[in-house]
Amino acid sequence: MSFDLSALNAIRHYQAEPGRAAVRAKAPDAGRGPAGPGPAVTADTIPASPPPELRAEMLAAQRAVQDMHDRGRELHFDMAEGRLRIEMRDLDGNVLKTIPPSTALEIAGGKAVE
Repeated sequence: MSFDLSALNAIRHYQAEPGRAAVRAKAPDAGRGPAGPGPAVTADTIPASPPPELRAEMLAAQRAVQDMHDRGRELHFDMAEGRLRIEMRDLDGNVLKTIPPSTALEIAGGKAVE
C-alpha cells in the first residue's frame, strides 16, 4: 500500500460534503412489554461537516503540504512487508531521505524538525 500526499490538491478550498440523512432505528426495547412497540429513535451518525477544530487541523496540514511542494519536496508513505516506510522525495520522484516512523511520530508530537 502506498500513499502519495502530492496526490492531494493542497490548494483546493475545503468543501464539506453534505451529511448523510438521519437513520431511523428502533429503540432497544422496541416491541417488548405490554405497551407494544416503542418509539423510533433518530440517530445522525455522520455530521454534515467536521468540527471547527478538525477543520483548522486539516487546513494546517494542507498548508504544510503546499509549503513542502513549494520547496520541491513530497512525502511518500509505503507499507511494504508490514512495515511503514516514509520517504522524502523531490518532485521528480528521487528519494532524498528515508524518515524512520519513530522520528515522524516525534515530529507529529511537537519535536522540532532538523
